[in-house]
Amino acid sequence: MWSDPEVGPWIGGAHTGLGQSAEVLAEHRRHQQRHGYGFWAAEDGESGRVVGEVGLMLFEGHGPEIEIGWCFTRDSWGRGYAREAAATWLEAGFGELGFERVIAVILPGNERSIRLAKSLGMQAAGMRYAYGNEHLVFELGRAGFSRA
Repeated sequence: MWSDPEVGPWIGGAHTGLGQSAEVLAEHRRHQQRHGYGFWAAEDGESGRVVGEVGLMLFEGHGPEIEIGWCFTRDSWGRGYAREAAATWLEAGFGELGFERVIAVILPGNERSIRLAKSLGMQAAGMRYAYGNEHLVFELGRAGFSRA
């Protein structure tokens, strides 16, 4: 998914080699080991095929804010995987992990991710330079979260 030219623009550029993807996976693993949460693979419940990734991380890898993020294969777009997985992570974040607030940073023009953030109850909270680009910021507090 990271090498797909239609996915790439929304993740800072399509990966051009396995080394890039291996480093991202290694960073995900390191974050999980250090903090007890991170980005995990998302699977299709019937086939077990990996269709994306979703999870919680320290914003830009160092925080202090907690960020939710997602990335899915093009053929899985519009099938509800991202919403289901992101809602599950928010439930864990506001529940057992005890976070008070979670943000999402989304590139302007990424209408699918903007719709997803809004469907999760996230509210627009301005713009922020992150990961090398200007992003829209969405936020959600524990009190505003509803699994529905």
